[in-house]
Amino acid sequence: MRRNIYLVCLLSVSVLLSGCSYVTPTIAQEEAVEKVEEHAYDTLAALPEGAELEELSEPSPAPCSDTSLLGAKKRVVVGVNFWIRGVAEEDNEVALDLMHDHWVDSGYRIVNDNRPDDPFINARNEEDNFLVATQYNKNGTLSLTVGSPCLWPDGTPELF
Repeated sequence: MRRNIYLVCLLSVSVLLSGCSYVTPTIAQEEAVEKVEEHAYDTLAALPEGAELEELSEPSPAPCSDTSLLGAKKRVVVGVNFWIRGVAEEDNEVALDLMHDHWVDSGYRIVNDNRPDDPFINARNEEDNFLVATQYNKNGTLSLTVGSPCLWPDGTPELF
């Protein structure tokens, strides 16, 4: 009898875990770095000729901030920050409009568009959940940030 209860419990846990996204493999950290670059340069292509990306940080992993996920402490996000060079300060609003429209047309969902009070827009790609964000600072310098969703560093779930 005790053995049957143990088997039922084991089977129940297996069924529960098999349907949960937190045990689903993800892309690996190296692939996330490539996808971050793809999203960045795809966004750059929406801007006028002469616009360039200046990488402010190496693509680097950071701890996943979604603590609701099982194994969140072992998951990471990969992100990169860029300056957007070659866009005149007086064209910043046009650049924000171009990026916004490009993201909408390319399968992103706008998460925040704080204009006109704050020149900040961020969006999430509906296909792969990568985030993009743009804004300009008080000096008029445009920036672009691209980040991955939470992922397992080698793509394989590590629950325990």
